[in-house]
Amino acid sequence: MSVSPSVSVPHSPRSARWQALTQVEACDRRVAARLDISPVSAAILRARGHDSPEAIEAFFSPHPGLLRDAADLPDIERAIDRLWKAIQDRESILIFGDYDVDGITSTALMVRSLQKLGAQVSYRLPERDESYGLTVAAVDEAATRKIALIVTTDCGITAIDAARRARELGIDLIITDHHEPESELPEAVAIVNPKRADSKYEFTGLSGCGVVYKLMTELLKRYQPTALSSFSERYLDLVALSTIADCVPLHDENRYLVARGLHQLYGTRKKGLRALIESANIRDKGFYVGGDVSFRLAPRLNAAGRLDSPTLALRLLLSNDEAECAELAAQIEALNGQRRTDTDAALLEAHELVEREANLADDRLLIAAGSGWRRGVVGLLAAKLVDKYHRPAFALNIENGHAHGSGRSCADFDLHALLEESRELIVSGGGHAGACGLTVETKRLPEFKEHALEYAADKLSMAELVPRHTADCEAPGRDVTLQLAQEMVQLEPCGSGNHSPVLLLRNARLQTAWPLKADHSKGRMMVDGQSIEWIWWRSADRLPEFERGSTVDCLFVPEVNEYRGQTSLQLTLKDMRVAGD
Repeated sequence: MSVSPSVSVPHSPRSARWQALTQVEACDRRVAARLDISPVSAAILRARGHDSPEAIEAFFSPHPGLLRDAADLPDIERAIDRLWKAIQDRESILIFGDYDVDGITSTALMVRSLQKLGAQVSYRLPERDESYGLTVAAVDEAATRKIALIVTTDCGITAIDAARRARELGIDLIITDHHEPESELPEAVAIVNPKRADSKYEFTGLSGCGVVYKLMTELLKRYQPTALSSFSERYLDLVALSTIADCVPLHDENRYLVARGLHQLYGTRKKGLRALIESANIRDKGFYVGGDVSFRLAPRLNAAGRLDSPTLALRLLLSNDEAECAELAAQIEALNGQRRTDTDAALLEAHELVEREANLADDRLLIAAGSGWRRGVVGLLAAKLVDKYHRPAFALNIENGHAHGSGRSCADFDLHALLEESRELIVSGGGHAGACGLTVETKRLPEFKEHALEYAADKLSMAELVPRHTADCEAPGRDVTLQLAQEMVQLEPCGSGNHSPVLLLRNARLQTAWPLKADHSKGRMMVDGQSIEWIWWRSADRLPEFERGSTVDCLFVPEVNEYRGQTSLQLTLKDMRVAGD
């Protein structure tokens, strides 16, 4: 289990294994001396494939040269030509998105940019209690509105029936998506997806919003080159939001897109984003990091669709009216609070179901099916079950003869492959290796559960499910410095594929420890002759395990602490144990 410094690590059971992916080697000290960086930073980057001074310097300075040529995306020419014709002929265009952050931001980017070009454009997002993606019903609805062109964002790659219906009704369809295609592609004017088997685009990690950004960049390059520069800067804040929230890899061109996008986000002129940032109460550091999106902004945007309608969040991102933005942000903030309450209640019930029904000694996969759970929180439930029980998990809500829900994975278990092997047992399903959504008839739920458990038993051993707390590097005490803490920020933007580093420190001497309010704790420890302050969130119940003067190991993040004009090193602990345990 890889741990992120932005979230608390589930407290380690005694059986949990601690390991470090690397340690500081002689080559790291040579590179560190040449570049004037910490040897720990050099070791972390070496382990991530940046194994030369030149590669490390390039990593620290993402640049536009990382951007790939959008012309290599499949069907990009057909897409921009048809879209430009619709703009010029004042045809009615419908942007059909998805209800998560990626779908909302990609729809916002497409609508905003088309409006700037004078298009006749409207939008539609599905609700979470509707079927995923573009449906026949949605196409029929578009026909009643005299829509001439539908453009999907972050969906559509599996919409075979809906595409056929659009063709029957004489509605042209452009699909932009980044999800895995199936063997049969929908009938459409263009299908822009870097994951197509025939794609010449050599990077498949774009978010849905990233694909839309590339499409509009190519359209402007062809038809409105004078607007290209301002467009490139104006919308990267939305691309950054989507890329981090959708957990696509933060390397290759995504590193530049997100680094520049976070810079744009900090000074964004979009009134809706400003209102959202204010309601999220993000600490002003002079910049934003990946965690500000992952844990502050993205949950709020998702809360709109989970508990009410994703259109609330989309309206926020589209509005130019400050009063409307303030009102929408307040509604979304209230929904986010309700989302936390609902999730806590449903999670308690899900834990009870697992403890009662699962064979935790042998089951490699968990399925918790309850009723009264909001569809918008089942993905969160599945993720929390994975965190607690260290195995892939599904959380399903049963209503009206069907179980709708989400799956989350770990230990490299491929949920998408499981769904492909289960097509005869489920009504629908799709997603990625690590996360998926599905619908099962309630009467077939026992069959699906039996099949899923057998499939998981064949693919996973119990040894693979032993909880592991993996640090990025074992840090020698002499290298735990303020400089190291300052360099952690330079590793941003962090997220999937470039997570925020967690370090392992061995044999520190615990000097002091005391509880704080809200179940937190704080103290000092002696590390290679220097006394360093530490803080540990949600840990007061753990303090009786440790005695003053004892030797401890800890998983930690080095951070810069600024207080009353003074700057010092502080360790944010993720876990601690008596040395030798």
